[in-house]
Amino acid sequence: MTCIVARRATRVWILLVLLTILSMIAGHAGAGGLVGSGIVLTATVAKGRWMLMDFLKLRDVPSGWRIALSSWLILVTALAWIAAAVPLLHG
Repeated sequence: MTCIVARRATRVWILLVLLTILSMIAGHAGAGGLVGSGIVLTATVAKGRWMLMDFLKLRDVPSGWRIALSSWLILVTALAWIAAAVPLLHG
């Protein structure tokens, strides 16, 4: 592994850890409701995208694959947010 790739992987790993800590803090601080779940799920999308692009090496594949997998990630996360939002909006 080249030095540049190792540094990039280390930076991405540090960002993933920081986003995980942000999600944990938001969850333990009682940041409930739509905003709290939005923060946690936005961090989840960012983490998932970095995992796809950097650790699964999708940065160098055709754009169709990147779009398909990123769209799937966003769709699943949006459905999770909607599932959390429906009871809050009706209750």
